[in-house]
Amino acid sequence: MNKARGCFISIVVIFFLSLVVILCILLPNISGGTGEGQIDLSIGDLSGSKNLLFLGIDEEEGIGDFKGRTDTIIVFHIGSWGEKDSLISIPRDTRVYLEGHGWNKINAAYVYGGEEMLKQEIYELTDIVIDKTMLLNFEGFKKIIDILGGVEIVIDEPLHDHLSGADFDPGTYVMNGEQALSFARCRATAKGDLDRIDRQQYLLNEIMKQKINFSSITKTPDIITVLSEDTKSDFSIGDFGSVGFVLLFSNKDINRITIPTTYANIDGISYLIADEDEVKEFLSLYLE
Repeated sequence: MNKARGCFISIVVIFFLSLVVILCILLPNISGGTGEGQIDLSIGDLSGSKNLLFLGIDEEEGIGDFKGRTDTIIVFHIGSWGEKDSLISIPRDTRVYLEGHGWNKINAAYVYGGEEMLKQEIYELTDIVIDKTMLLNFEGFKKIIDILGGVEIVIDEPLHDHLSGADFDPGTYVMNGEQALSFARCRATAKGDLDRIDRQQYLLNEIMKQKINFSSITKTPDIITVLSEDTKSDFSIGDFGSVGFVLLFSNKDINRITIPTTYANIDGISYLIADEDEVKEFLSLYLE
């Protein structure tokens, strides 16, 4: 098992599929109504908020069965019109009580009860109701970054980690897929996985700021191929369109937050403890 492959980063592909929808909307001879044999390309209601759940699945490389623990859990909260959007990370080591399985880390919920159990745990912890879910495996990330021509990343402290492959001194890099993956996987810093979450959110935000624009439309055929191989979701074409519209026409200044937790070692197992009331009060500042 090749663990912690930085698989969360593949979530960026959803934003580029949305560009296909934008293209279809702009071309009358492609878009149409909702009659028989036609695809509904309507954008839908953009005035209210949405909560999209992205799960990076820790699965054996090359298997593609979307089975395993959720190595990364990110909620993309699209705020009501005029409000900032938020990337909300839930650390995989957060301690929760799973019905029928006792106390566990939250990344085990998907193993025991699939998406529904995990969504229920997220709701109990945060009061966030999930609208749609996307599961991602590991390999799409490198392909997408390379298709887009790399992403510029600023590193402010040395990152040298033989496990992730990261080998960076402070500076500015235009990273290809392999480099960006090693950057996202690196845990060899003072706060370990919490630092890794910060890097994940920063990288995702930079991809959205630098690469989500109309010029990316020409690259969508290759991106769609990656999407078909490396993701599994219940997103409709309208959902992709909604996300694409928001991101294309927003300032892409997105809140990047992680729920508050404290470290604890219980029966020899390392956990992050989250107080539900504290978490909900903290998130109330961002869920508009």
